[in-house]
Amino acid sequence: MKKLATAITAATVLFAGSAMAAEFNDFDLDKDGFISKSEASLSESLASIFDKLDSDGDGKLSEKEFNQ
Repeated sequence: MKKLATAITAATVLFAGSAMAAEFNDFDLDKDGFISKSEASLSESLASIFDKLDSDGDGKLSEKEFNQ
């Protein structure tokens, strides 16, 4: 039973991680590894929190910043 619970937990974590990666890639339209303000503007919700997520203030979101 413990092995089953561990397997379910692992599968959930893997699925959630790949879903977040796919979402990042959906916004990174030019596939440069970052989401620009222009790319983020396609989503009102992402655009509204862009500056908060941009922790280094470089005007673009890395995948790490996006997944905060």
